[in-house]
Amino acid sequence: MKALILFLFLVFQFASLSVSAQPGSKITNVLFINSTNQYMPWHKSVEEGLNSELSTRTFDYELFVENIDVGRFDEATQKQLMSDYLKQKYKNKHIDIVVTLSPSAATLISQLNDFFTSTPKIYIEPGEQFRLPANTNNALMQAKLDYKQATASAVNLMKPKKLIVILDTKNEIGINFYTGLFNIISQDFSYLEIEQWFDLPAAELMKKVKNAPSDAIILFTPIFRNYENKSISPYQLVSLLAQHSNAPIFSYWEVLLGSGVVGGYVLSGEKIGKRVGEAIISYSENNVLPTISDENLSVHKYDWRQLKKYNVAPQSLTEKSIIAYYKPSYFEQNKVLIYSAAITIFVLSAFLVFVLRLNRRRIQLVNALDEEKLRLESRVEQRTKELLQAKEEAEQLTSSKSEFLANMSHEIRTPMSGIIGLTNILLGKNLPEEDKQYLEKIKYSSDQLLVVINDILDFSKIESGNIKLEAFAFSLNAVVDYITTTFENRARSKGIAFEINISDNVKHNLVGDVVRINQVLINLCSNAIKFTSKGAVSVQIDAEEAPNDAKSIVLRFSVKDTGIGIDEKSLPNLFESFTQADSSTTRKYGGTGLGLAISKRLCQAMGGDISVSSTQGEGSEFIATINVEVNTQALIEDSPQLSFAEPFDVLLIDDNEDDLSLIKSQLSAMGLRCTPCTQASDAIEIIKKNINTYKIIIVDCEMPTMSSETFFTRIYKVNPLLCNNIIILTASKNDAIYDIAKKINIKTILHKPVLTSVLFEAMKSKVVSPSTSNTHKPATEKPLQGVKILVVEDNAINRLIVSDILAASGAQVHVVENGLECIQTVKLETFDIILMDIHMPIMDGVEATKVIRSDSNTALASMPIIALTANVMKDDISHYLSIGMNAHVAKPIKAKILRDTILNCLNQ
Repeated sequence: MKALILFLFLVFQFASLSVSAQPGSKITNVLFINSTNQYMPWHKSVEEGLNSELSTRTFDYELFVENIDVGRFDEATQKQLMSDYLKQKYKNKHIDIVVTLSPSAATLISQLNDFFTSTPKIYIEPGEQFRLPANTNNALMQAKLDYKQATASAVNLMKPKKLIVILDTKNEIGINFYTGLFNIISQDFSYLEIEQWFDLPAAELMKKVKNAPSDAIILFTPIFRNYENKSISPYQLVSLLAQHSNAPIFSYWEVLLGSGVVGGYVLSGEKIGKRVGEAIISYSENNVLPTISDENLSVHKYDWRQLKKYNVAPQSLTEKSIIAYYKPSYFEQNKVLIYSAAITIFVLSAFLVFVLRLNRRRIQLVNALDEEKLRLESRVEQRTKELLQAKEEAEQLTSSKSEFLANMSHEIRTPMSGIIGLTNILLGKNLPEEDKQYLEKIKYSSDQLLVVINDILDFSKIESGNIKLEAFAFSLNAVVDYITTTFENRARSKGIAFEINISDNVKHNLVGDVVRINQVLINLCSNAIKFTSKGAVSVQIDAEEAPNDAKSIVLRFSVKDTGIGIDEKSLPNLFESFTQADSSTTRKYGGTGLGLAISKRLCQAMGGDISVSSTQGEGSEFIATINVEVNTQALIEDSPQLSFAEPFDVLLIDDNEDDLSLIKSQLSAMGLRCTPCTQASDAIEIIKKNINTYKIIIVDCEMPTMSSETFFTRIYKVNPLLCNNIIILTASKNDAIYDIAKKINIKTILHKPVLTSVLFEAMKSKVVSPSTSNTHKPATEKPLQGVKILVVEDNAINRLIVSDILAASGAQVHVVENGLECIQTVKLETFDIILMDIHMPIMDGVEATKVIRSDSNTALASMPIIALTANVMKDDISHYLSIGMNAHVAKPIKAKILRDTILNCLNQ
């Protein structure tokens, strides 16, 4: 045991010797001598900058600060006392470098021949007359004031009519200020009235600043004064002046910020200290004191309180300007608006819950009525009156529900329009990131509420039998592009694959309601991605002949995922309205439970259905079938006598062989030489080999092997001029094709089926009278530039939103608050178009439109009118169009839809 204790003692002693034997790190001792007292702000700012630079560079140092105050007591006796004091105090201390601040300190140290004579010295602002002692390792730093830039900064910011200059001319410092500042003011700012307040006592300065005009600025140079029998510093003096001044006060020194000066391009003591700190670190590393630069020592710095006092917007300041002192956050300034928006969303959500409960109650009543009818079949005659009465009540309830939903849709969308519109306006401004996050959350919540409202309205239309399907030509490729664009990035962000496969037997040119087909696929794909966290989501598209109809086919969409799957007990009720597989209060996934119910009923309305198979924990597969017609018309012949006097060559590209044959025969009938091609890649090679052969290139935009953008871009690279000769045929209404065409200057896009006369005129315009002389708006011109618009809207928030959208697009906007003001205004002034709200006091939009349409002035009666309303029910929209309105835009307003609708009406 004793041996073990002895061993541990020896190990401990050895470790202690090893630690003590290591050399200590070198510490640099810096003596900082200031010629004023320790409370002077300028000295403190330089000291803070020096400390900051030395400490942030992990530099081992010790800073000794001496405030000898010989600046005020410049007698020989005082200097001798300070000299003796420094010598005695630092007699036995090692000092690596000495730093002085101000002329008095520099002079004192340079005259001490026996005080650290070999120690390097840095003289900060030693005065213009100071010269470095010979044969010494010293450095000098004359911190220069940029009077010209500083004065120009203040003048440009405030745009004054008068400059007032405060300085002294009876001491050396004041004369230096006068020489440096007043020459620049006389030369560069002579266009302003200049007033000199030189050598004035404090009391007289106080009187003058009280009467200073508000369109002047005061330039303050540091002066010392006696006021009320007390000696006050420049900081204290300018604080008193700023309290009573109507004119903003500017200075040239950062240390005066906080006293009431506005700020400006000010000399920074902190920067000076940091520059000296860099030199000290360089000396400690290289043993040579470097030359210290005196450039770029000023900063643009302002007191936020003074900017607010004089109504100066922070955005008008120079880039990289520093704003000091308290500035409230955007949330604090606008918390009333944010709280109001949150309360509004809460109230609207409560309304929504009420609507849902009302609708569920209605369904329960209808089901109860059906059961009652079955039970009463044996007593039909006895209960006929009761049954008819119950039926009338149910019909009245259905009618009330539809009317209620229409009214609620309007009442909800009107404030939602304000919330979403104002949120979009705020998001377009340069706001702090935290405030943008609050606004993004408001916008997200509002958009989600709109989705729920639209789902309920759709479901109500389907239930009441008011859903009307449309039949237009469309391309299946356009559907695939739309679904891919919508979900590809969403799937990628979750780390899952998303793919779409089309069987070879599926025809691409079809006729049906493409909007409702997209709606079904969006619901199915959205659910698949929502409930899938790993693996893949795939869409398989097949086709089969429709029974008893040779012109139709049945499209079969199979949406398969590898997600969480569905419990077998939940499958029978999955397509019921307001039903979800997980309805617990702790459920992970949100939603209204209407998406699948709407999709099923839409498929049934289009002659198909939806079925599902699923295994919990492995995934699900939804199969939707839809009945559509095959589009057999690419062209519609309306004028068989059309032909060209001189034949020319046309290149025709279409992957649909039926369309290719039909269009080729029509072109041949016009006397043209047509080269058909079914592959985009083959067409590129033909164009390269015959670059000057084809005067016209007609191309179908939906090609399976190559995207439209890639195809047109490759033609552009072969010869940019060929893009002027391209005519695009498309069966879809996708705006993307217009964006692609615009990029490479393709101007002609025709929709299938197209009249032969329309195709003939399009080709004729390119061959006989090319549109090379057509003028186009510059790319930088706004879409509604110069359009004069009358906005009729009683809601102040909606007026603000619509005006902001239109003004941003270049329009001239005039606003009135009701239909009567609208009629009075259009009789006095001419407008290009009217945006008309429906629900307004005094005279509503419907009545105002009728008055305008019946006016004897033909130009006024035919002026385009767009209904701008929260009413979105189909019957309401049909009514607005029937009384003479040209179009309808729903609230909440989307800027692009509003601009496009205005342009369409103006073009018509």
